[in-house]
Amino acid sequence: MYRRVLSGLLAAVVLTALFTGCDSFLEKSPQGELTSENFFRNGEDAQRALNAVYDYAQARSFDFFPPYPMIFGSIASDNATKGGESGSDQISVQRVAQFNPRPTDPYVTSTWNTLYTGIYRANLVIANVPDIESMSASQREQIVGEAKFLRAYFHFYALKMYGLGDDRANNGPGIPLITEPLPASDADVPRTPEADVWAQIETDLQEAASAIDPTAPDLGRATQGAAKALRVKAHIFQEEWSEAQTLAQDIISSGRYSLDPDYSRVFDQRGEFGPGSVFEINHVDITNALEGTVGAAYQNSRATWGFGFNCPTQALYDAFANDDPRRDATIIESGETITGPQGNTETVDVIGACAANGPDGYLNEKMWLPAARQPSGPRKGPTNRRVIRYAHVLLWHAEAANENTDPQAALTSLNKVRARARDDDDNPSNDLDGVLPEITTTDQSELRTIIWHEQRVEFAMEYQRFFNLVRQGRTDRLTDEGFEEGVNERFPIPQEQLDQGTALEQNPGYQ
Repeated sequence: MYRRVLSGLLAAVVLTALFTGCDSFLEKSPQGELTSENFFRNGEDAQRALNAVYDYAQARSFDFFPPYPMIFGSIASDNATKGGESGSDQISVQRVAQFNPRPTDPYVTSTWNTLYTGIYRANLVIANVPDIESMSASQREQIVGEAKFLRAYFHFYALKMYGLGDDRANNGPGIPLITEPLPASDADVPRTPEADVWAQIETDLQEAASAIDPTAPDLGRATQGAAKALRVKAHIFQEEWSEAQTLAQDIISSGRYSLDPDYSRVFDQRGEFGPGSVFEINHVDITNALEGTVGAAYQNSRATWGFGFNCPTQALYDAFANDDPRRDATIIESGETITGPQGNTETVDVIGACAANGPDGYLNEKMWLPAARQPSGPRKGPTNRRVIRYAHVLLWHAEAANENTDPQAALTSLNKVRARARDDDDNPSNDLDGVLPEITTTDQSELRTIIWHEQRVEFAMEYQRFFNLVRQGRTDRLTDEGFEEGVNERFPIPQEQLDQGTALEQNPGYQ
């Protein structure tokens, strides 16, 4: 369904910590039955409602919110195999890997429900907070701005999942665009064309960037930079190269972000909310709380506390240049000894303990947890999810500039990312001479291929590869896995959604 009833929403809010992870749990439960008429009374209520929107960007439990970015962005691509105990372990994920998902599959359904429940909660905030007279105008604008960012974020992901065109010249079927907190009885909503969905996403992000205070605490929350960066990504997906280059350059010129000199540090506790973090989903390890992520458990070795899913392929391993330090920071090989953020050293058994992980026997190091950090209670780890990094902005800028026949600007941003990968600013004697040399070609076609490759290795195992292949028109490399053009660019609309009414039709090729 698109949404949960308000009383259920607010009951969940009182159990939700502030998304920054720095504030305590809300201690008082609202008295009596809560409705939109009697809940939105003051700033505290508004903040609680906003926290409930962030709640749907954060993985909460196995059943409530599965790790869908891992499944659809990574396992569906040439970067990863399903893994797990056997081929029948999580058979619905196996069907995604084989490009045969079903409308009744639980991950297809729960992804839709999660995204549209997040949209519904955002709409409640946007509709009600402006009428709270006890708040200052700036407080109202801040909260509504963050809610608009999240509404755009959810619509963006829903569009990638269910409504993009087969290529950029073929406007896709779109998705239901929901901008009002409609009651559940009105859930039978038709699709809005793809172009109109993009327009609303851009409007929400523009308004969010204008409303959000650039000096507000931002750990885990939407910021001006995050709103601008997500808008750059929207322009990239639409091949609006001029707009993308200009806005990306605005972020670069702001001086707000920089590349952490140590690539491997970005993905452990030392790198959380580091200098290159533009939008990061915060998770904390609190026993029996809902603030951790199940993503780490899904991807750690079955020899420890994990299930061994989302296993890097040999093709991904081979995509890295020899001695590219990003490969060692991304892929665990069996028997590799890894030093954790607290200095604890651990030898990881990949193949011996998890023979069914994948035919190539690798694990995702970006989600690895040493034994000392593995939760003793529910399998919810503390690993933050890096959604937008400064490196994204640089490589989007490079891609857009190249398409705009501005190769020098493209090379500047591209080579910054490569220089960070090979250099060690903390210890220049460790710089890797001859590794990842600067790119100098100005041939547009050659440079495009290089930039796309750089995106693959820089963001490997960060759940983006499938959607990048779709937008770049390069899904031919997935045909051996069963990808069918004109069908598998999108995933099926959940059957339970179709059964609610007649406004929606199934995506082509699915029954």
